[in-house]
Amino acid sequence: MSSKKDIQEFGYREFIDFCKNRVKHSNCSADESRTGGKSFTQTNNYEEAEKLAITGWDLGLDKFVIEDGVLEGGVTSLEPSLAGCMPHVQNFISGFPQQMYALHDEREYNLPTLHIVVNLAYACRVNSKDALDFGASIVKYINTMACTKNIKLSGLFCTKVNGYESTQSITLKDYDENLVLNNVAFAFHPSFFRRFWFAFLESKSYWTSTYGQVHPNYKYISKTIFKNTDSDTNIFFKSLSDISNDTTEFSFDTSTIEEYTY
Repeated sequence: MSSKKDIQEFGYREFIDFCKNRVKHSNCSADESRTGGKSFTQTNNYEEAEKLAITGWDLGLDKFVIEDGVLEGGVTSLEPSLAGCMPHVQNFISGFPQQMYALHDEREYNLPTLHIVVNLAYACRVNSKDALDFGASIVKYINTMACTKNIKLSGLFCTKVNGYESTQSITLKDYDENLVLNNVAFAFHPSFFRRFWFAFLESKSYWTSTYGQVHPNYKYISKTIFKNTDSDTNIFFKSLSDISNDTTEFSFDTSTIEEYTY
């Protein structure tokens, strides 16, 4: 007997708003999206996660080397400004008015297209600090690839829950859109999955006593969903569940990424 399917597509902010305003289904007796602890989600509460989702997550940025106001190896420059995403400490100490850094996308246009798909779901056993490192690595990779590619970035939640194949596709960045790293970065923060997607599932009639499992055939489902893509190149990131375990620290290398055709 084939599984029932629940497939939905969202933009980034559309997904955040849905989860924020979700009505918990009467079948759902849990509220982990709101009550999950920091060791599991890397945020103190849902309100903190919501703020990061809207204003951006800068942790992904401070892992990069900043030289002369440029994120090394990428196409996003940081310029002193009256308002921005992160403080300009030297200007603050000196008393200059431009006490923040503003992000500016400097990539060229008419570049070959690249569609990057990232599986955003992973097992509960995965350490949230590994998830933070995974997210920062992806952001750094995206920033580097944007030098030579016109990127579309899709996040995918692909799970099995109580006989349902539950799949949500979220467009994090479309072709020709500016690359704003601290906004993109939060999609790979543990709270995007363990608070926002949990909130999404809590609104569903098929919720069970658990939050399901990563679908073992997520790669095939990804190909099915994105089969009409017209990108020159397609890259798929393996699930963090497949590259992280309880005894080995997460490491990011070329085996994490797989290029494929539809």
